[in-house]
Amino acid sequence: MADATDLFRKGKSNFATTLASGISDSDTTIPLSSAVGLPTDTAVTLTIDRVDANGKSTPDDVERVTGVVSGTNLVDCLRGEDGTTPLAHGAGAVVEMIWDGETWNDAVGGILVEHNQDGTHKINTLLAEHNQDGTHKINTFQHLYAPEGFLLNGKIVPSVSSNNLTVAIKGMDGNDPSATNPVYVRIGDAIRSITSALSVTANAGTNWFNAGSTELATKEIDYFVYLGYNTTDGVVIGFARIPYATAYSQFSTTSTDERYCAISNISHASSSDSYTVVGRFAATLSAGAGYTWGVPTFTSINLVQRPIYETRMLTSNANLTGFSSIINGGLRYKIISNKLTFTCSASGAFLGGTSNGTGFGFTLPVAPSLAYFSLASVFVKDNGVNLSTLGHLRVPTDWSAAVTAHKGFFETSWTNSGEKGVFLPEITYFI
Repeated sequence: MADATDLFRKGKSNFATTLASGISDSDTTIPLSSAVGLPTDTAVTLTIDRVDANGKSTPDDVERVTGVVSGTNLVDCLRGEDGTTPLAHGAGAVVEMIWDGETWNDAVGGILVEHNQDGTHKINTLLAEHNQDGTHKINTFQHLYAPEGFLLNGKIVPSVSSNNLTVAIKGMDGNDPSATNPVYVRIGDAIRSITSALSVTANAGTNWFNAGSTELATKEIDYFVYLGYNTTDGVVIGFARIPYATAYSQFSTTSTDERYCAISNISHASSSDSYTVVGRFAATLSAGAGYTWGVPTFTSINLVQRPIYETRMLTSNANLTGFSSIINGGLRYKIISNKLTFTCSASGAFLGGTSNGTGFGFTLPVAPSLAYFSLASVFVKDNGVNLSTLGHLRVPTDWSAAVTAHKGFFETSWTNSGEKGVFLPEITYFI
């Protein structure tokens, strides 16, 4: 069979010339009157005496011969190819290149390497060759320069059963990945394959990611799905509230921490293991010791099947302290990469109510990564009066999610009666 890589370079179906001189039935050098139009970097196959000089067919005398072009000669020839008989031919015999049965079969065979009989592409054939470490052997897929984190033939499937949350990678047909139904993803600088079931489960009964806290319990939270890799365990799956991690070291290993990532296998994890975001989904965790999971009906808004590094606009409870009654105690927030932006959930951006103490505190949906002496300057109301001087918000030195609000920049105490509160602009901090 001809080399499939040369099929179309050989396809000079209109080439025709004559023998420059006669040949015997055993000559391995064929003198051509002209070799213009024939490739010189691969063997070619020609017919001799398929027709005579007048164009008349001579089937009893036709011979096929394969050789390499050198100048105007075909050298190192194999005579009597494709079941024909080596014969002597006189000078002026017609020499042609035609598409015969074998050449057609070679072309079809080359096409069927990457296509099914109906013309659709064989993704498994194209992508199924890998090294032992999961990287791809062939150039075809690598030359696609696949963006990091995009799944090929794969999708994220979150589900809840018995109050436990499972996040799985499935093939596009909804079945588990397998050797015949692989999922591919670029993690870091390598293409990795998933050829068996891959999922992670967070069981009920734990305050995962602090998502069952008083500020977040029952609130819909956007979780980011990660795929990671190490040489022992291969591809692993995880999900987290933070979207910016690229290595295992950037996650907390405490399950109740806001920066935790629930990962399918960390038996051989090391700090430098690469991780990449492949999508996002929404879920809720209930309050109390039960900490049961729930998921919404998924749409393209709350289940995103591509790398994404920001949440939707979400809500949290501010957990105000220093009040006998609350006018507004909710926050709206959005995470983009390693920053969180928040403001009040009520119109007018007023956070507060009726005072019953000289202090004022509230909690954020994710603790800052830095302690801020002044997180932001804000307009304030004290004892029912809008003040002309600015107050400020401060994050304690323990970098907790708690914020203290002050009616003056130098931490002036509030009046312990009347209405007090802060008017929040959009405030951004690092998480």
